[in-house]
Amino acid sequence: MQTYVQALRQHRDELNSLNVYPVPDGDTGTNLLLTQESVVSAIAGSGDGAGLEELGSIIARASLLAARGNSGVILSQILRGLCEAPPASGSMGPGEFARALGRATEQAYRAVARPAEGTVLSVMRDASRAATEAAQDGRSCAEVAGSALEEARAALARTKDELAELREAGVVDAGGKGIVLLLDALRAAITGGEASELVGEMGPVGAPDDVAPGAGASPRPDEAVAGGRRFAYEVQYLLEADDPSVAGVRRELALLGDSLVVVGGGGLFNVHVHTNEPDGAVEAGDRAGRTREVRVSSLRERVAACLAGTARGVRLGEQTCAVVLVAEGDGLVRTFASLGADVVPGGPGHNPSVADILAAIEAAPADAVLVLPNHPNVQAAAERAAGQSAKDVRLVPARSIPAGLAAATVFNPVGSLDDNAEEMAAAAAACRSGEVARAERGASTPAGPVRAGEWLGLAEGHVVTAGTSPAECATAVAGELATPTSEVLTLVVGDGVERPEGAAVAEALSLAFAALRVEVIDGGQPRYPFLIGVE
Repeated sequence: MQTYVQALRQHRDELNSLNVYPVPDGDTGTNLLLTQESVVSAIAGSGDGAGLEELGSIIARASLLAARGNSGVILSQILRGLCEAPPASGSMGPGEFARALGRATEQAYRAVARPAEGTVLSVMRDASRAATEAAQDGRSCAEVAGSALEEARAALARTKDELAELREAGVVDAGGKGIVLLLDALRAAITGGEASELVGEMGPVGAPDDVAPGAGASPRPDEAVAGGRRFAYEVQYLLEADDPSVAGVRRELALLGDSLVVVGGGGLFNVHVHTNEPDGAVEAGDRAGRTREVRVSSLRERVAACLAGTARGVRLGEQTCAVVLVAEGDGLVRTFASLGADVVPGGPGHNPSVADILAAIEAAPADAVLVLPNHPNVQAAAERAAGQSAKDVRLVPARSIPAGLAAATVFNPVGSLDDNAEEMAAAAAACRSGEVARAERGASTPAGPVRAGEWLGLAEGHVVTAGTSPAECATAVAGELATPTSEVLTLVVGDGVERPEGAAVAEALSLAFAALRVEVIDGGQPRYPFLIGVE
């Protein structure tokens, strides 16, 4: 298990860079690594006295609870199959090893609602078949493992021809490559040698057709493609329910989306689906039992982040820190939640109370909590709430939504409170923020007179432009915020903004700031149609 996690760390960027359609997680390497890191952590916490059967149970449960993304969930089932029936003798022979691979393959296929050729499933199946044939020929366990690895590599190469999406991009399946790494680690463990799989070339994740070459703006999340169908969100949660109820959940989710994986047993299941109806996907689970650890994230933003080489993901494992922050707007709430934060609803004109923030701190899943006010008007309430909690609470000086986003992306739930506080504060301080909004009444401003309904642009709280179009305002604001060392420009689109208008603003920023990576988030926040952050 330790050899595998080391291999995933070495290959993570490679796996993330591969085209993962028709399952566009965009961060397969990260998902596999997070799942496996939790397995290794659970093993380390079990002590030295655990037998094979207990160790297998630890691996199966840890991988189920920590599985992230489609690839992580499938990996959890493969590990479960490998560990299901440990040999009574305590030593695994050739036949037993081949049968373990067979169980792992069965579990993986059982997990996926619509199995497809050219994916991790076919790589695992072909490797298992080769292992069985080698065992039947009387080969040693090391030779059986070598045969499985050799066939997995051949099957991985075939994925490029078996899926049109992979063939067009000229890459192999990322999940399949992850299984090659697993089999390489198993062979190394059996032979006492080292992992041999080399890091390959970075693969260009296929850019969507509707994004012009060289355009800097991230595609809108409602255009993500999965299996020829368009899905905006990945939904994943743990479900406490009985087996008959879970069958109903499978049927409901199959109608709502694609890339459906439901795994587990004994009253606890890990549910994963790509859909345009995230609320409906969660409600399906709620009707069957109790959902927890719900994660909703934008598929397209994750693929776009991978394209830029900066996939943002939350590190899961033994959580030591939690984040509580204030934000408003469905998209922003989903985005912050996907980064591991507990969101208190609120913002300009709707500031939360001390009691609201304190309740969130007390409910946060750790004894050390970082609080991000995300607006100057929330600062005082956040400070008082932090002072009233018995937990170890640290205030991160994020005074805007863009600064909060910058801080939340570096949050590490298994890091220390001090390290998180330092890194998140630095990230927030490195982000300069602005807004574009309509004037509510006529007034004189430092940028000239403005009439009610006209556009205003503010940079760091100061009016820098007035009376022009939203695209011109946004460009002027970003010009005030950008510095020679800036790298990323984030545009958060608010509630009520028509799609053509939002696209025009994003395009204007991309053209004006070609040297920056422009990220677009459909935030849905009220009052401010456009928020801008430069870091």
